[in-house]
Amino acid sequence: MISSPGSLQGRLFLCFALVTAIAAILPALFYRDALYKERQDIAGQQALSHASLVRSFLESRPGEERIQELFDAAGEMSLRLTLIDAAGQVTHDSRIGRDKLPEMDNHDDRIEVAEARSKGTGLSFRHSNSLGIEAAYAASALRDGEILRVAVPLADIRRGADREFSFLSTLVAGAAAFCLLLSVFITRRVRAGMEEMTEAVESVSLGKTHSRLHDVPGREFLPLAEAVNRMADMIEDFVRTTGDQRRQLESVLDSMHEGVLVLGPTGKVRRWNRALAALFPAVAQGEGKPLIESLPVPALQRRVDGLLAAGAGASGLRADSPLPAGITLQGEASNHKGNFGAAPPAPECEDAVHFELPPGRFLVAHLAAPVERNASLGAVIVVYDATQIMRLERARRDFVANVSHELRTPLTAVAGYAETLLTSEDLQPEYRNFAGVIHKHAVALGRIVGDMLALTRIENEREAVRPVPADAGAALEQALSFCREQADAKGITFAVTLDAGIVLADAALLAQVFRNLLENACRYSPPGGEIRVVSRREGEEALFIVADNGPGIPREALPRIFERFYQVNRERNSGTSGIGLAVCKHIIERHGGRIWAESPYGGAATAMLFTLPAAPSAAA
Repeated sequence: MISSPGSLQGRLFLCFALVTAIAAILPALFYRDALYKERQDIAGQQALSHASLVRSFLESRPGEERIQELFDAAGEMSLRLTLIDAAGQVTHDSRIGRDKLPEMDNHDDRIEVAEARSKGTGLSFRHSNSLGIEAAYAASALRDGEILRVAVPLADIRRGADREFSFLSTLVAGAAAFCLLLSVFITRRVRAGMEEMTEAVESVSLGKTHSRLHDVPGREFLPLAEAVNRMADMIEDFVRTTGDQRRQLESVLDSMHEGVLVLGPTGKVRRWNRALAALFPAVAQGEGKPLIESLPVPALQRRVDGLLAAGAGASGLRADSPLPAGITLQGEASNHKGNFGAAPPAPECEDAVHFELPPGRFLVAHLAAPVERNASLGAVIVVYDATQIMRLERARRDFVANVSHELRTPLTAVAGYAETLLTSEDLQPEYRNFAGVIHKHAVALGRIVGDMLALTRIENEREAVRPVPADAGAALEQALSFCREQADAKGITFAVTLDAGIVLADAALLAQVFRNLLENACRYSPPGGEIRVVSRREGEEALFIVADNGPGIPREALPRIFERFYQVNRERNSGTSGIGLAVCKHIIERHGGRIWAESPYGGAATAMLFTLPAAPSAAA
């Protein structure tokens, strides 16, 4: 069965049939004419031979009786003899009676007669008007000017040629039929080979990587079959490797205590692990659905939308984005060592969304985008249960607050009694020294307890910070009034340049930040030194700088100086609580700003820099 003409087998068969037809018909037609022409030439040569032979007989023994004998013999041999006189009239003819000879035309105009008179012999092939047949005419000139003509009929010659052509045509038709059958066999074999190759490639494309090509229709297809087999081997190895990696990844993900969620480039759920399904059972039916349907946390959905819109390598999160109640965003500011007056870049840390489930469980979700954009991965979310950590943190804060509050009263009493002893006139000098030491350390402990209480209040997220347009200059003056005595004792002066005066902040908390920074600067500045306080507006933020010329801070200690109770060294941090900078950090971050330290900084040894949202022009 032949396929449709548009298929490869159909086109091959049509090509074979066309070539076979051309190869059979054209040679047959040419051979038919050539065969007849060859037979005709043979008949003409025979006629010339007969004419020469009869002429020899006539010239050797002329006479009427000899002519009659020859003409009678010619009739028995199916030859036609004609004798033409010098005037062109027929005097004897073996096929026409004597009584009709006078009616015949003059034969001088016949081609063979004209050639015989001029050349001695003549030959022509033409139709006989008197007999109505095709014949080969051979003429030969006699001595007395007469012309002897011999006619050989061509009917038998044509019939023989037709029989031979018919036989040859039968052979050609048989050969053509055999060629067509052979073409059908070849095209079917080619089609079978192509179908086998197609099935093998299709099987590989469907995941059946064990399929191989073993039988090909010809050596020409061997390179293709080998290439297909190599491709199948490579795909099989790749599928096996990918499967192993996928199983390893699934094992790792399922063994994790943190929940992992993979999102597509449009934010649809792609993959999750067992821990996430335990936290959010709805994710098991959420494949291909939006994130909000599996994790009903609007803040997390907004973070994901921003992350996907920001592009590869960007967090897409903004600290000033509005959050619903109970949701907080946290981030660590990176250390920046830039030119004087330059604000640090946006933090390049993990952004986390904190939220609470109804049973009192606290969860933290970290978001990350792929380094390079691709068509299958949009973002990865890691969710872990921070309930125990939050409880411990709350317990720590409550413990610190309670202990600090409980210590405050006895420390006040100790400091008060020590001060009373110091003012007593009856106290011996050595005891007065003891009372002074007690008073000094009681005051220091009281300051530490106060800082711890302040830090606890700032860390308490339930106590909202309400930024309003505040005058930074007034807050700075309030802080300077507390530090004036400490600065005058060391001969320290202040150089203040405030170009950005109105910010969005709590004025009391801002004054506390200035006081802590100025006290540190006074403590570490050399006698007679200068402390510079500079501010200016940069876009939507106001940048504040407090710089001193103290001993400086080692580079490796810069990232940790805002940790509570961290001490760089005894020389620089002698007599300090190690909490003041931590308090500043929490106050600034609660206002939506950033704080960092640089050492050295421009012409100063150390500088503390922080930013706050600048007040709009109308509020200013």
